[in-house]
Amino acid sequence: MFEEGGQRAGSDTGWAHIANHDKAATVIDTILRLDADETYTKTALSEAAGVPLKTLYLDGTLEELVAVGLLEKHEAEGKETLFSVDDGSTAFEAAKAFDTAAATSEEADS
Repeated sequence: MFEEGGQRAGSDTGWAHIANHDKAATVIDTILRLDADETYTKTALSEAAGVPLKTLYLDGTLEELVAVGLLEKHEAEGKETLFSVDDGSTAFEAAKAFDTAAATSEEADS
């Protein structure tokens, strides 16, 4: 029933997507603060998030964030893949709402 790390086998919940990628929460936090009108290389996203590029590459974090709708992937033959923030997606709006709710809750607790 459970895989290593306590994740349910075959789970496809939103939280499982985040939990299955070690630095996904850190990258999502960064995505919420990036300019949606800009494009970013894997290296730029890595540096902005403070997450080693190797980590993002090996565990497929960026590809997963494209799949769930937080990033858009722009590929051109012979050029480096670029990413942009998909600020019109349901996933982005939900992440932004959670970010705001958590910050508001933290302020209320202070």
